[in-house]
Amino acid sequence: MGKTITPTGRACKAQMTMKNISLSELAEKANLSRTYVSGIINGRYAGEAADTQLKKICLILGVEPPDRVASY
Repeated sequence: MGKTITPTGRACKAQMTMKNISLSELAEKANLSRTYVSGIINGRYAGEAADTQLKKICLILGVEPPDRVASY
């Protein structure tokens, strides 16, 4: 099936809850689809493009991006 959620993904979800930001709002701010944002946060997407978008999501939420995204 999919990948397991990373510590960064958990931190993103926690910040979304604390800041009362929905997945749809986050996706709109990141200019990405809701499904893609969900997949990135939950670790279902890998690769350079997903890593770049994860950093963008972290910036929006105020979460420290991972130094090095895990190899898949």
